[in-house]
Amino acid sequence: MEAKIKELSALAMAVLVLMVAAAILQYYGANAQVPEKKQENGMVSGMELLDTEVSQEEQELLEHQMQLELPQGIGQEQIRVKSDVLQERISIYIPGIDEEYYFEHPLRGNSTHINDLKLGTEGREGVIEITLDSVYEVDAKVEDSWLYIDFIPPEDLYEKVIVIDAGHGGSEPGAVKQGIYEKDLNLAIVLKLKELLDQHPEWKVYYTRTEDVHVSLYDRVDLANLSNADMFISVHNNSTRTGEMTDYSGTEVMYDEDKAGGELGTEQLSRILLEETTEACGSRNLGLALGHSIYIIRTSEVPVALVEVGFMTDPGELAKLNTDEYQQKVAQGIYQGILRAIEEGF
Repeated sequence: MEAKIKELSALAMAVLVLMVAAAILQYYGANAQVPEKKQENGMVSGMELLDTEVSQEEQELLEHQMQLELPQGIGQEQIRVKSDVLQERISIYIPGIDEEYYFEHPLRGNSTHINDLKLGTEGREGVIEITLDSVYEVDAKVEDSWLYIDFIPPEDLYEKVIVIDAGHGGSEPGAVKQGIYEKDLNLAIVLKLKELLDQHPEWKVYYTRTEDVHVSLYDRVDLANLSNADMFISVHNNSTRTGEMTDYSGTEVMYDEDKAGGELGTEQLSRILLEETTEACGSRNLGLALGHSIYIIRTSEVPVALVEVGFMTDPGELAKLNTDEYQQKVAQGIYQGILRAIEEGF
């Protein structure tokens, strides 16, 4: 009798093990096609969720790269779009969407120009984060309860594309003389230049920074290259090799001597900016300087000029550089240089 009981117990245990194993297999089988939801910062990897099963005829009929059905009552005024051009990334914020919504209402379209796609929530808004393969202007519009998203090259929308770079920033102060940081002078000039360039809505002007933040050299030149800019202008201030205070002053502009010559190139752009800047602020013209050894000059695929406005190691020039009046004159000179460059065909 005891042997019989042991036999039945062993059989029951075997059946139980088989039932548990079957349940586990059933669970993982049912969830095998569901992508792992939680990713970095609570975002969901969205490339697997992008519904690309759209026929060519349907895509041509839709006339948009991506489409998403919106929750009831969501209109254009409730959609927010943020763009981080340095990272080629856009974020679209939509109220009333939770994580499950993306599984029930997948994005439709194609993955052209998309390097990465993440989906998630922030507060009471859904977030679609798209990393692109280049710099694009984003058109996100709502029609008949659908959000349509398109990525447009900036040259298709604007007469000119310009990239302005305020040198250094954040943890990289540049030259520091008498308690004055080069990064602050560079930014002050660029912000005054921005006020002038804002008068031209027909141009698209990208800035590597408009506040005191660190920007890598790679990101600076990448913005110019990926936006296919008509010109790339970097604003800096100079110092002597030793860093000692002297009476040596003046303005010079660096260009890529390995790409010199010809029309509408780095040398011509640099010469224009040198002439216009020195005339506007009355500084000494020190001529053009060889700049191929500088990373952002050497790797730029578009016409580039690096303006060394003045010498911080000259006490008199440093004092002028630190005034709003002189910074405005410099900004006006660079602005006049941009106007002249465009007139000459850039």
